[in-house]
Amino acid sequence: MSAFSASDLPTTVNTLEKLIVWAGAAFHKINRTTTAVEGTGTPSRIAQFGIYTVESNNTDRVIMRQSLVLDPDYAIDGKPIWENVVATSTDAIPSEFLP
Repeated sequence: MSAFSASDLPTTVNTLEKLIVWAGAAFHKINRTTTAVEGTGTPSRIAQFGIYTVESNNTDRVIMRQSLVLDPDYAIDGKPIWENVVATSTDAIPSEFLP
């Protein structure tokens, strides 16, 4: 596992959308050539989370998918990718996710 501390987060990561993109980008950078067998499916929601069994090696995998809108200038403004995420929702974090 890659170690993580809240102090690792840039202070501008202040929404769930930015956190998802920040973590996804960091995870991808660290694991750029790592491969795994994943189940197939047709994603249709912008956020998905599921636990699937890979029958070929009898392992369970959690698969997450997020689809977030980027600012139109993301490729030219020089900001980190997570700074260009457009808010998806303003709903409060559900209480079951809070300490």
